[in-house]
Amino acid sequence: MIHMRIPNLPISVDHAYESITRGRGPKKVTVRRLSDAGRKYKNEVRTHIIMSYPDVLPFFKENHPYVLVVQFTFHGRGKLYNKSWLAEDPKKRAKSRYKRLDVSNRLKLFEDALSEAVGLDDKHNFFVGVGKTWHRDYEATDVWVFNRDIEEDNPIDAILKQLRAASRPESH
Repeated sequence: MIHMRIPNLPISVDHAYESITRGRGPKKVTVRRLSDAGRKYKNEVRTHIIMSYPDVLPFFKENHPYVLVVQFTFHGRGKLYNKSWLAEDPKKRAKSRYKRLDVSNRLKLFEDALSEAVGLDDKHNFFVGVGKTWHRDYEATDVWVFNRDIEEDNPIDAILKQLRAASRPESH
């Protein structure tokens, strides 16, 4: 199993891709493409992985099934929790404890950037788990990757153990 930490978070799919309309009339076609912000993110992640984890790149091999666990760590509790959830006045209290923050919306861009960095199509990812947490001092994307062919039979337990040890947010 390997672990990598990327010191930023992917942007949402809404900002990573844009719709472009080409042609006119009945020949008009709308296509989706990576936005400038999406391209910038992928380039930054690819460069970071190649420069910071060159010893990890040989871990990724064609025709092996991989398990990925991805954790997005947001900077500050306020990114995930509504401050007014605990308000004494019911009229000022938020309806939900948590802010709208869909982590699966960010996963695809990260998965694509990782695939480009390691030179292996994401068709090899047989299981991908994603979660979110917060930390008061930083934001980051952590990924634990497990090769099912060469490592122990239960990757989820091993990855979850690493995940718990590596990132313990302050009490909520």
